[in-house]
Amino acid sequence: MPHSPLRSPPNPANTPSARFFGDIGITPGARVLDVGCGNGDLSRYVAGLAGPSGEVVAIDRSEQALAMARTIDADSGAAHIQYRAADLSGDLPDLGRFDAIVGRRVLMYLPDAAKTLERLAAMANPDAILAFQEHARAGLPAGLGDLALHRQLYDWNWSTVAAEGGDVGLALRLAELMQQVGLSVEQARGEAILLHPHQPSFVPTLTHAMLPRIVERGIASVEQIDPDTLAQRIEDEHRAAGGTIVWDLAFLVAARAQSVSR
Repeated sequence: MPHSPLRSPPNPANTPSARFFGDIGITPGARVLDVGCGNGDLSRYVAGLAGPSGEVVAIDRSEQALAMARTIDADSGAAHIQYRAADLSGDLPDLGRFDAIVGRRVLMYLPDAAKTLERLAAMANPDAILAFQEHARAGLPAGLGDLALHRQLYDWNWSTVAAEGGDVGLALRLAELMQQVGLSVEQARGEAILLHPHQPSFVPTLTHAMLPRIVERGIASVEQIDPDTLAQRIEDEHRAAGGTIVWDLAFLVAARAQSVSR
């Protein structure tokens, strides 16, 4: 039976997730760790892959996000999901060992992603897969015509992540970091996040969600962003430019833990 798609609100940034995580080798009965699980969207997807004989442990430092995740049921026939509070930037609780460890847009927010990868690798069973989807600042967006507003919003969003201590170039080094902690990289690819013409843009929703953080860090003011007219201005700019806009890049890396020699 085909697995259900990830159930986030429509967001092109999540489009690569099902293709990537569905192809890394999570099999029925697997024990899976989802790090930085947020509202549990990815947790529920990998629970479908692991099936009723599997288990998913989903961790996040935000109690609010975990509370939201617990209100949403996984599909029937999916693995049981155990949601737990844990901070990836510090020592992790004893969660046992896992056949797969996954995460989406989490390592880029950590003060020392390499150290976290070392801790996670130590929690992996022999031949386990570790797979992450991360994004990086990459000189976008790109497209036809004038995209001044899109580029300004892109800059404000990534500048906010950087001001919060996020590593905006982490995704570009992810494969190398995974190799450095002793993992064997099996997949390393990128996918463009596209904004197609005549389709609703997710950029206003993203900017509204980022707005408190943008203002708090002094990157831009509410008056500069003008959220009440933002959606219309973005639509007008896209219509005037025409064509598809390349908004962002997702970097998708999967690596294998060392096997036990026989």
